[in-house]
Amino acid sequence: MKPQRHQHPRPQTQQPQSPALTVGMVVYDRAYDMIGVVDAITGPVVSLSRPTGLTWQSRWFSVRRGTEYEQRQLRAIANLHILRQKGL
Repeated sequence: MKPQRHQHPRPQTQQPQSPALTVGMVVYDRAYDMIGVVDAITGPVVSLSRPTGLTWQSRWFSVRRGTEYEQRQLRAIANLHILRQKGL
């Protein structure tokens, strides 16, 4: 009688997805060293923007959820931009 070989199941490869990123979320982009807001997620690419109007795209794996401190920083940038638009 021939001994049976045990077959180990192959791990299934899945397309990586952006973990817990949602549109409107404040995030920190490590690639650009900037805080921004998620505008769109298209596959592995995340579209980001700042209150000043700056927009850019980055890979989802270089983006993480913004901390409370970073969220306050983004609000401060938005307030400063509003003041500068008024000419103050």
